[in-house]
Amino acid sequence: MSIPVNDAQSGSTAPLLSVTGLTKRYGGVVAVNKLDFSLPAGQVLGVIGPNGAGKSTLLSLLSGAVRCTEGTIVFNGREVTGMDPAARARSGIGRTYQVPRPFLNMSVEENLLVPLYAKTPFARRGGIRQQLGALLERAGLQDFSRTRAADLPLYRRKRLELARALALKPRLLLLDEVASGLDAMEIDGLIGLIRDVARDIDGIIIVEHVQEVVRACCSTAMVMNFGERFALGPAAEVLSSDDVAAIYLGAPGAQRNRRKLPATPVFAPGSSSRHREPGQRRGGLAALVDARDIAPPGVAPAVLLELKDVCAGYGQAGVLHDVNLSAQAGRVTAILGANGAGKTALCRVIAGALPPVSGRVLFDRQDITGLGPHAITAMGIAQCMEGRRIFPALSVEENLLVAARGVSRADRQERLETVYGSFPILGERRRHPGTAMSDGQQQMLAIGRALMGRPRMVVFDEISLGLAPAMVDRLYEVLASLRQAGLGMLLVEQDVERAMELADVVHVVQHGRIVLSGGPSQVRDEVRLRDLYMGSSAGGRGAGCGMPLATENSEVI
Repeated sequence: MSIPVNDAQSGSTAPLLSVTGLTKRYGGVVAVNKLDFSLPAGQVLGVIGPNGAGKSTLLSLLSGAVRCTEGTIVFNGREVTGMDPAARARSGIGRTYQVPRPFLNMSVEENLLVPLYAKTPFARRGGIRQQLGALLERAGLQDFSRTRAADLPLYRRKRLELARALALKPRLLLLDEVASGLDAMEIDGLIGLIRDVARDIDGIIIVEHVQEVVRACCSTAMVMNFGERFALGPAAEVLSSDDVAAIYLGAPGAQRNRRKLPATPVFAPGSSSRHREPGQRRGGLAALVDARDIAPPGVAPAVLLELKDVCAGYGQAGVLHDVNLSAQAGRVTAILGANGAGKTALCRVIAGALPPVSGRVLFDRQDITGLGPHAITAMGIAQCMEGRRIFPALSVEENLLVAARGVSRADRQERLETVYGSFPILGERRRHPGTAMSDGQQQMLAIGRALMGRPRMVVFDEISLGLAPAMVDRLYEVLASLRQAGLGMLLVEQDVERAMELADVVHVVQHGRIVLSGGPSQVRDEVRLRDLYMGSSAGGRGAGCGMPLATENSEVI
């Protein structure tokens, strides 16, 4: 059974856009897999899904920026699969980007004149000036027409990006995360602009993490997961579905099919689960954990990492706002939140890759604000970054040894053998290129590399992204073993249930602020949790209970 398709969707006229069997592979990675859907004229389609689901890849395939591996794209009755981006733009497909791409040294007016003359190169100046005035008025940029694009705040750049796409007079408009980095008032203004534009364009596809935009602007929503279509139907029903929420929050029912992780150690008087006498040998991956921070029985673990009033962003885009956070030695601190909430920016601040605009970062009571990544790593904070970041020109073993520079040859060899003992496949392929393995094996390599420096704390950013459930089970067993060994961990994860199963403390981030904190059971039972992921109008925890969803064999738009 599928979500009911409304009358506007079931008409007999040919769709504006039809996608059949669309597939994109990058080596062994399948970003989009056999995707089928169609878009009738007059519809606004919202595309949502967790990080890594293939949403932005879909827009790149539709705009021609990326060539598909398989499948066909038919636009306005004509196959455009083989067309380059310029040809597709001329045919009527316009696109904006998450990070606006204006000509920074040109004024707003000049940025708009480029596409206007590109569309009609021999048009009369009077006609072009008239179109320019209309675009400036629609985008609310009349007072900024002579301002350099480089001097515009992010919100105005977003409006300029949209106006530049409109200058090509598209029939289909592709919007990629237009609300990213904006505050609530700016998002409301952008929603009004999109609604206004939708009256004059045949079709719009919006990829968006801010669910308020999808709820306010889209008649239909498509959910992508692992590159495939998971659900399709009226936006209000899709966004209120428990099945869709489970993709973002993790399906509690799936826990029954997982191998149970070891119980979280209790820091209580008399507890000795993590304490070892000095000099006592530790086996397995525990040998790669710096033991200095392990608290003796009856002693609460010390605060190892602190963020105090941290604000950070990219250029004019503020991402983190007054973040206060502490993480204790030997405990797992989970950072949760919807896509675009600022979780990866938080990891980059801790790593030293993104300097804070204001505020301080402390590690073991030392101020590390402004230190470079190499200095922070040397202090004992290792990074297991989103996307794994394996060095393609290095072998598996060379990737591991990068993190063990400056230690003795005997110690390096001991650490290597410890990693190979826990991940035998890495030992078998130690001479192979680091990227010549499956995604799951590369993630093992990334974890092993982070541990080769014998860290005091590791930041794990989305290690389950794009991996099969069985492989995620294996990786989380490794993390549970590290927790038992006393390693402090900051865990950024899109699967809420998996993170809560492992974590001691949970923080939920929304729009760059920590809005919910507590123990796993406390946060799991918090009625606001679902709304923080699915939007404030998603309803309570029981909203949409039992609602059937469209599957791969269901009707398309």
